[in-house]
Amino acid sequence: MTTPKVAFVTGVTGQDGAHLAHRLLEDGWTVYGGFRRGSSNKTWRMDYLGITKRLKLVECQLGELQNLIQLLQQIQPTEIYNLAGESFVADSFKYPGVNVEINTLGVLNILEAVKLACPAARLFCASTAEIFGHGGGNGDGLLNEASECRPVNPYGISRLAAQNFVRLYRDRYKLFACSGILFNHEGLLRGREYVTRKIAFNMARLRVSGGNPVELGDLDASRDWGAADDYVRAMRAMLSLEKPEDLVIATGRLTTVREALRAAAVAAGYSPVFEHSGMEEICLDKSTGTMLARVSKKYFRPHDTPSMAGDASRLRSLTGWPGSRSFEKLIGEMVAADIDRWKAGITNV
Repeated sequence: MTTPKVAFVTGVTGQDGAHLAHRLLEDGWTVYGGFRRGSSNKTWRMDYLGITKRLKLVECQLGELQNLIQLLQQIQPTEIYNLAGESFVADSFKYPGVNVEINTLGVLNILEAVKLACPAARLFCASTAEIFGHGGGNGDGLLNEASECRPVNPYGISRLAAQNFVRLYRDRYKLFACSGILFNHEGLLRGREYVTRKIAFNMARLRVSGGNPVELGDLDASRDWGAADDYVRAMRAMLSLEKPEDLVIATGRLTTVREALRAAAVAAGYSPVFEHSGMEEICLDKSTGTMLARVSKKYFRPHDTPSMAGDASRLRSLTGWPGSRSFEKLIGEMVAADIDRWKAGITNV
């Protein structure tokens, strides 16, 4: 008997959810997309990929266990991807309770619902590099599954607690449940509140419409940035394993905001040069003298995360995941997409 190809994706209106739903649909899956109240009109990512009408959208409340049980009983998915949650580190200091409610208790409710409604389903839960909270790691300085977890913000704490619940339900109730420890990942569907998309959007704006330079915070801040579309492939690969386990999804390479800005400017057709230092640093186009970016104190984070890069060698060994495309290729794709949007008059996404 052929196993039904039915997937349930929470957070389907977000970057990862839309990419994942697209991949599943392309492979012939029936995809139910869960969204929370107030987000049903945020379909621009799914619209961009042309999948909105192909999805079965259902309202999903992570805080309401009975709602989840009834939903899973009705859908009977074979695979579940929980990609919903609060993900802004800065906001987690303002609203720590919201992070715990959605990121921790929400995952606990999903685990309970799976146990009661569809225990044979395979469950992937999105975790984060913020669970580590420090820059230590293996001999190469990279963080892996054995690295110490000591989160330094409420967001990381909420995700680590959820990851521990996933492990508990895997061990105690024998669910096929795993956590993907996701380092930063970007793409064409990223929101403008994230620095990589902010840079890509504004380089495209300057190229198409001109205007003032983009203002950025610490240009020396660095992240392990991969491609969201490549990372959802890793999520699917984790659910194809014989036994579930929690795995790091990362590139192992740190890129600074300055390097991201330089690559985006080049992709937009500029010849970027940097002048001055510290709060006076600016980025100019060498050919025209146009100022592309400048540093602004208001964008410095009071509680910034230490630089961390991840070691995904175990994931690659177990699944054959080929890794992520280069950051230069990724940011080039983002700039090209935003240039097309600007030329089409689409500047609100």
